[in-house]
Amino acid sequence: MTNKDTLTIVKQALDDEISSLVHFREQLDPSVKDCIDLILKSKGKVIVTGVGKSGDIAKKISHTLSSTGTSAYFLHPTDASHGDSGIVGPDDVVLAIGKSGESEELNYILPTLRKIGAKIVGITANAKSKLAELSDVVIITPVLKEACPLDLAPTSSTTIALVLGDAIAVALMELKEFKADDFALYHPAGRLGKRLSLYLTDVMRKGERNASIPINANLETILKEITEKGIGATGVVDSNSKLVGLITDYDIRKYLTKHTLSPDVTAKEMMNSNPNSFRPNEKAYDVLIKMEGRERPISVAPVVDENGIFVGMISLHDLLQKGL
Repeated sequence: MTNKDTLTIVKQALDDEISSLVHFREQLDPSVKDCIDLILKSKGKVIVTGVGKSGDIAKKISHTLSSTGTSAYFLHPTDASHGDSGIVGPDDVVLAIGKSGESEELNYILPTLRKIGAKIVGITANAKSKLAELSDVVIITPVLKEACPLDLAPTSSTTIALVLGDAIAVALMELKEFKADDFALYHPAGRLGKRLSLYLTDVMRKGERNASIPINANLETILKEITEKGIGATGVVDSNSKLVGLITDYDIRKYLTKHTLSPDVTAKEMMNSNPNSFRPNEKAYDVLIKMEGRERPISVAPVVDENGIFVGMISLHDLLQKGL
């Protein structure tokens, strides 16, 4: 075993990859722009392909492109040579990744893809390779040194290919003016997708689940509504269903510290007449931040439409339960 300190080895590997990335960035091949222009002008999709570790990177790049507004698929060269090349169309752009550019499996399918009519973008460290020869556009990705101590295992080279794929995806996003709402459309699940796509109208308690009482409701009605709806509060409305106040458990306790409890007390006497409220078309995550970010956070709030009509109730618990 080596006598080197473990962290020293790790730092050296990181330094090797960082140095290669910096070198690649400083020597950035102008053909990257040709690749991006080709994709922007294309009416088809992007096919990303490669074998071994380059194939793993190709899969990730295809997923990143697809999730950021550029339709993309991963195609394994072996599968392509056994019929899956049928997924490729004449308007497609193929990103073919291979450090040496001499992979037989990859280079074997490229003439077929060109006959179909697809444009080939080769991503390789070898400008004189067969891959470069078979490509319409070649992006050279020079590697100073693999992080592998034997300079053999793909490490720095795959990192460069991955970062290049990310950079291409980001450039396409900006040039296509891909917005957060577009991102949400492709990411409906997971915390990130929910934060971007869920609105209060999707989360709030409405209809029969909404706690609501008239302004002249007595104590029994107030307590019954709060208890049955299980949200710890009730909205107070006038005869036109407009919100005029809110009664929470806190408002009841506050009232009791100053008054003798009477069954004849009305909602008007007990309510907070100026509660914080939100609109149904506000993003749920934005509302969560507003509720938690106050000097005194609130756990429940009414939701009203543009005319002041009480349409629902939102609770901090409901928002958190949605995984925001």
